[in-house]
Amino acid sequence: MPRLTRGVALALSLAAGCAPNAPRIGPPVRLRAWCGTLEPRPTGLYSVMSSTDDRLLDESPTAAEVERAAAREDGVIAYFHAQLLALPRVSQALGESDGYARVDAVAVPPVADDATSRRIFLLVRDRGQERWIAMNAYDTADVCVEGRRQP
Repeated sequence: MPRLTRGVALALSLAAGCAPNAPRIGPPVRLRAWCGTLEPRPTGLYSVMSSTDDRLLDESPTAAEVERAAAREDGVIAYFHAQLLALPRVSQALGESDGYARVDAVAVPPVADDATSRRIFLLVRDRGQERWIAMNAYDTADVCVEGRRQP
């Protein structure tokens, strides 16, 4: 009987270790959207954020450049309070040791209809300092597709 108990305990601990433990993306605290009469769809925004290839691009965009990129039809900037996003390689490059980037904002510019990826921008903490980084994301869905804006 003791072997069975140890076996069950081992199986339970392995199952617990395999359970997903990544933090969920919470609702943004503020949104700036250039969606015309439509509203941004939060689930679309979260999908774009989590579809990156976990590689920093060789760009250091300024806040003005990021806003110009997003401030066109169907662009969105969402602001968070240090949203944890699972990006093991990027977080290591940013000086984090737990595999998560701390995201204070994400800018999702519009994308061409035939595109297979899109450039997005994340405002992250890099060794305690905020900076915008560029990444490729593979969800190319329009994030401005929900309902109609209230007048």
